[in-house]
Amino acid sequence: MSSPLAPEPCLIREWIARTLLPAALLLAAFEARGAEDSLWKDQVEPLVKHRCGECHSGVKTKSGLDLGSFQSMLRGGDRGAAVVPGRPDDSLMFQVLAAGGDPHMPPKGQLPPEQVALIRTWISQLVSTASTAGISNGPTALDSKSKPSKPVWVPPAAMAPSQVVDRFLELGWNSRKVKPSRDAGDAAFLRRTHLDLVGRVPAPEELERRLKERGPNRRQRWVDALIADPSHARHLAEVFDVVLMGRRGADLEEQRRRNHWFEYLEASFRENRPWNRTLHDLIVARPQAPSDQGAVWFLYERKGNPQSMAEAVAPHVFGVQIKCAQCHDHMVAREIKQAHYWGMVAAFNRSKNVETPAGPGLAESAIGGFVSFANLKKESQLAALTFFNGRRVDEPWPKEGEKEVDDVAKYLVAPPTGKESVREPARPRFSRREALAEAVTQDNPLLARAAVNRVWALLMGRGLVHPVDLMDSKHPPSHPDLLDWLARDFESHGYDLRRLIRILVLSQAYQLDSRPAGSRPVAPEAFAVGPEKPLSAEQLYRSLTVVTGNPVRDGTVAGRPEAEVRRAFVQQFPDLFAAEYNASLQQALFLSNSPLFDTLLKSEPATLCARLAAITEPRKRVGEAIRAVFGRDATGEELAEGARYLAGREAVAGTRQLLWALLTSPEFQTNH
Repeated sequence: MSSPLAPEPCLIREWIARTLLPAALLLAAFEARGAEDSLWKDQVEPLVKHRCGECHSGVKTKSGLDLGSFQSMLRGGDRGAAVVPGRPDDSLMFQVLAAGGDPHMPPKGQLPPEQVALIRTWISQLVSTASTAGISNGPTALDSKSKPSKPVWVPPAAMAPSQVVDRFLELGWNSRKVKPSRDAGDAAFLRRTHLDLVGRVPAPEELERRLKERGPNRRQRWVDALIADPSHARHLAEVFDVVLMGRRGADLEEQRRRNHWFEYLEASFRENRPWNRTLHDLIVARPQAPSDQGAVWFLYERKGNPQSMAEAVAPHVFGVQIKCAQCHDHMVAREIKQAHYWGMVAAFNRSKNVETPAGPGLAESAIGGFVSFANLKKESQLAALTFFNGRRVDEPWPKEGEKEVDDVAKYLVAPPTGKESVREPARPRFSRREALAEAVTQDNPLLARAAVNRVWALLMGRGLVHPVDLMDSKHPPSHPDLLDWLARDFESHGYDLRRLIRILVLSQAYQLDSRPAGSRPVAPEAFAVGPEKPLSAEQLYRSLTVVTGNPVRDGTVAGRPEAEVRRAFVQQFPDLFAAEYNASLQQALFLSNSPLFDTLLKSEPATLCARLAAITEPRKRVGEAIRAVFGRDATGEELAEGARYLAGREAVAGTRQLLWALLTSPEFQTNH
C-alpha cells in the first residue's frame, strides 16, 4: 500500500511536466513505482499520440507509418521500423525527433530536448518481445535476454488459405511458448460445425451416419454439405439480425418479420451476396427489386434518427464505435474525431421515414441538413461529409444568409406536393446516403477488417481484436499480420462470406480440442485451444428440439407455437458476442421451473424420454442418454453414478430427471 503522503501518479506527471525533470531522473521516478512498463504507458504513449498521432495513427498514416500502438511502431512504414529496440541511434523515430533530423518531426513545434531524451531513454531500455508473426504483447517488462523481432512471415501464394491461418497462429504459439491442444476428433468437430453453420447439434442418427464415413477429405465434405444446407442461410440471418439490429423485444422482432427483414437477410446469405454489397443496400435503402424490400428496415427501425443510423452503421464499415465522439474527439482512441461522428450523422440527416404502396421507405431531401457542432471549448465546426476511413465527400454549402430553394429539378424522384400521397420515396440527384455508401463500401479496407474480425469471433469465440466493435488504436489485434492477410484475402475474393467461413472452419486451429494441452491455463487470445462458446438462444432451443425428439411440425414444438418457444429462449439468453459471458439467476430459474422447458422432457411417443424409459437396464439407459445428448460415450464413473440414481426410481420420472441434468449442464449448453 502506498504512503498516505505519496502524491497520486497524475500529480507526479504534472510535476514532471512543469519542472522538465531530466530523462534519467524521470526514468528513476517511474522505476521507483515498481512498474517496468510505466514509462511507456504513462509518458511515452501519451506523448506520441498527442504530438504524432494526428498524422501517424488510425486511418491517417503518412508514409505508411502508424504510431498508434507499440506493435505498429515495430512494423514501421515506408522507410522501415520506427523503433529498433535497444538502439535509439538506429531508430527512425528518434532520428527525426533529434536536433538536426532530416526531416525534423513534428513539422510544427518540435519536441523540447527533455522529451526527445525521454524517447531515447525508453528506446535504450527497450527490447522487443514481439514475435515473428507480429503478435502484439505490447511493451511489456524490459527483458535484456529477449531477442529482437525477426522479419514478418510472408505466406507463399500457393499455400491453401486454411494453412495460412494455421501457420500464422503457429508462429504465435512459438513466440508465446504455448503448446496447442490436440485435434478434437470427428464427433466434436461435427457437433461444433453443426452449431456454428446450421445452428443446432446433429441428430443422433445423423452423427452416427457421419462417423461411419471414411476418407481423407471427409471433414471438407461435411463442411461443404452444411454450408449448402438451407439451414445455413437461416442461421446466419438470425445471427446477423442480432449483429445489425440487436435484441429489442418481441414486438420489434414481429415488425421485422412482417416487413420482410428476415427474408432479405436469409436471401442475401442463401445467394452468398458480397458483404460490401449487402451493406451498401442497407445504407442506401432503395431496393432494386421487390424481393429486397426488407433491406429498408435496417434504417427504418431507427425512426428517422440520424444519430442512431450513424451509430448503427459505423461498427460494420469501420469496426469501431463512434458514439463516444459525439461531444469531443475520442478521449482514448484519439484517431476517432468528433468530425467523424458528425460527418456520419450529416449523411443521414436529410432522410425520413415514409409509407408507400410497396411498404416502408426512406425519403431523402435535396436541401437542408447543413448543421454545425461544437467541441468542449465551444468552438463551432461545420458537419461536413468526413468519415473515419479518411474519405471526404465535397458538397457546396449555401452562403451565409442564402436561403435554399427546393425544386423538382433537384430530384430523380420528387417528393409529393400538397396533399398527394407518397407513391415512392423522394430521391435527390445528389444523395448523401449514396455518397456515404460509396465511400465506405468501395476501397475501404476497414470494412473487410471489421467483417473478418466479426466472423472470426463468431467461430473462434473472440475476435482477433476483442471486443469486436473496438478495432481502434487502444485495442490492437492479437495477430495483426493474420488479420491483415485475412482482410486482404476477403476483399480480393469479392467479400465472399461463405468462402471466409469455410477457410476458418477448415483451419486446424478451429479443430483443436477445447481442453488445454498442459496444466497451465492458456491466454484466450493465443487461440491454442478449441473455441468454447455459450450457445445462443436459437442454437439452444433448436438443439433441445433435436435431442429430445420434439421437431418443429406445422409451426409448433411439443404442441406449442415455435415462435413462442423461440422468444422464451431469446428473452432468457439474449447475448451474442458478449465481451464476457456470465450466466444469470434468471437463466437458472428458467431451466429449472419453466413449464415450456418441462414440456420438451415429456414422455410422448417418439421422444427421447420415451425411448430411454423403455430401456430396463439402468447402465444402458444412462449410456444411451449421454450418447444422445452429448454425442459421445459415457465414462465408467458416469455410468455408475447414473445407474445409482435411477435405481429404485420410476422409469419415466427418473429418466426425465436424468435428461434435465444433462441438458442443463455446461457440456450441452456450450459449443466446445
